[in-house]
Amino acid sequence: MKKLILMTSALTFVGSAAMAEITLSGKATVAYGNWGTAPGTAPAFKYETSATIAMEQSAGDLTYGAEITLKNGSAIATGTVTDGVIWISTNFGKFSFGVDAFDELEAFKVIPSTDINGNIKDKYGDVKYEGEFGAVSVTVVADAGMGDTPGGTPPNDIPATSATWVAMIDYDAGDWNFGIKTDSTGYSKVNAAFDAGNFNVRGNADTNNLWEIGVGTSFSGVNAEVAYDNTGKTSVSLDGKAGDVSWKVAGDSNGGAKASIDYTMDALSIGVAYDNTDSGIVGQKDRGDAADLILTVGYAASDNLSFEMKANDVNEYEVSMTAGFTF
Repeated sequence: MKKLILMTSALTFVGSAAMAEITLSGKATVAYGNWGTAPGTAPAFKYETSATIAMEQSAGDLTYGAEITLKNGSAIATGTVTDGVIWISTNFGKFSFGVDAFDELEAFKVIPSTDINGNIKDKYGDVKYEGEFGAVSVTVVADAGMGDTPGGTPPNDIPATSATWVAMIDYDAGDWNFGIKTDSTGYSKVNAAFDAGNFNVRGNADTNNLWEIGVGTSFSGVNAEVAYDNTGKTSVSLDGKAGDVSWKVAGDSNGGAKASIDYTMDALSIGVAYDNTDSGIVGQKDRGDAADLILTVGYAASDNLSFEMKANDVNEYEVSMTAGFTF
């Protein structure tokens, strides 16, 4: 009898799942080089693979679903990582739950976990609410004490002073928008922007006495902005595009300078960039994209298969292949 009940339950599940929208996707990347490493590091292979199953179904006014992502790679500090989220969407918004699935809390881990491209993965939010009410959007993310938590023990060392919840409200009126962010530590930040087409102005300020204002304009296909912040730094940036070529130039009163030019023709892309600001990953000087001079060459063989080569002036390089799969 027990076996019969189990079989009946399984058939019921499969029957229900057949009526749902189920997608399966995956991505695999393999790379060779020493990109983003300490000076003198020998080149090596690294890889990362991931597979995601997403399910969605409606029941009256409710839509619900779940998503699970499996990751494995040489660049993942913990080896194999599993991320899962379950959610339900109503007329009052979308409610989601997943252990360490949401990154809006923005903690900085002492020992950060990074992906194959060196991006810091910094998630410790467990519950999330998203709602849209006309021009107003609301997002709330909280740590429910699952997985990584503030004050935890290494390697999941999130500072005990980190926020346990964060709330964000944005108002978008088309030509102008306004937003406010606050969290459990008492930190708050406001930002506002106005865009009149060929003229725009923006600004932000927070409770740490950090602020910045910027004024921009557009002329003859060129976008320009002048910004000023609480440190007294003045920044100027220009960018534009002409056919297959796009470019950016920026500088500030502290001596910082950035410039890039990118050429794209069909599947081929070539980019050269200069950056002397040394704002690299984890604040380390002259690593990866924070090197002074970077050359990048990419080739997209198809929508799901691409190749890339990059090198910089601190003797770092990398060649990689990324393949995507959708079923």
